[in-house]
Amino acid sequence: MGSAEKVSWKRVLILAGAIIAFTIGSGFATGQEIIQYYTAYGVKGLLVILVFLVAFLYYNFNFAKAGAEQKFEKGNDVYKHFCGKYVGTFCDYYSTLFCYMSFFVMVGGASSTLHQEYGLPAWVGGVVLTALAVLTVVGGLNSMVDAIGAVGPVIVVLCIAIGVITLIRDGGDIGAGLDIIKNAAYEGAANGETIKSAGSNWLVSGLSYAGFVLLWFASFTAALGSNNKKKELNYGIIGGTVAVCVAIAVVMFAQISNINTPMIGSSDTFVWNADIPNLILAAKIWKPFSAIFAIIVFAGIYTTAVPLLYNPASRFAKEGTSQFKILTIVLGVLGLIVGLFLPFRVLVNIIYVLNGYVGAVLILFMIYKNIKDLMNKKKAN
Repeated sequence: MGSAEKVSWKRVLILAGAIIAFTIGSGFATGQEIIQYYTAYGVKGLLVILVFLVAFLYYNFNFAKAGAEQKFEKGNDVYKHFCGKYVGTFCDYYSTLFCYMSFFVMVGGASSTLHQEYGLPAWVGGVVLTALAVLTVVGGLNSMVDAIGAVGPVIVVLCIAIGVITLIRDGGDIGAGLDIIKNAAYEGAANGETIKSAGSNWLVSGLSYAGFVLLWFASFTAALGSNNKKKELNYGIIGGTVAVCVAIAVVMFAQISNINTPMIGSSDTFVWNADIPNLILAAKIWKPFSAIFAIIVFAGIYTTAVPLLYNPASRFAKEGTSQFKILTIVLGVLGLIVGLFLPFRVLVNIIYVLNGYVGAVLILFMIYKNIKDLMNKKKAN
């Protein structure tokens, strides 16, 4: 075996960490994504996880392979590769816009987290997040991957730890929680209010989740494919995906077992309708722990905000240039201004869900191209 084929497991862990970190952002770390895409469907949330797992591995392997073979000048060129010139160009600009809109969500999540837990003015979290994201993106892709890759595993381990501790203590309440979800018997619900869900059924939710994450990962994974060894990146994708799915399942059942648990000091905020349900779980374990976990949630938001800001900046300016740095700062400041005035919980439901359907359509283009390439290869042989 040649030295070029040797696998650096340290690099694999960093790449897996980057995959984890990019997936676990404000919606995941706060628990809001888990509530809307998984918990809302009760035990069928496991089917949502399965749909996400299959789709996520499929398109990331495709993106990585395309990036390695085509050596795209820009990561977003991957859309033209799979969808053709015209649809690909549309998807290119659309995904860039979506990633930037998702950065607004990160700003809102950071603001809500520090405000809810520490009582800080809403603008503080947004300003701190934007400053950190801008500094990291200006450092370039490799610096970005190393930074968020180191934070990702810590976040997923702590999210799983909260879920496991909660399940050890409250696992016996899962059945009751499933009944509450099935019968929509939510505490404090008024005027027909119910838990927010991402789609009309578990399949739609799974495709939507995989779809909106696709729009995040297309250019990012293609760029990783151009700059990393194939085996190391593939192993990183597998490891990161499995870790994320385990975290989703554990946190989902932890939320189900506490679906009607109220936030300490509140009579109208519960796990099912809270902006940041995971903080309620953390506080139930140990009140001071919620203050610590709020920092972890903030770190999770940061690890996703960084690539979301990098995507639009790298789309319109070459990395490392003064134009790239200026554009990053301008986009960061504009994102901060917009993000501070948009409601976090509603943003997750609207932006992520609607754009998830677009991403799901892109998977169909990818399947079509894979089949077409396979048939052409058989004809050539």
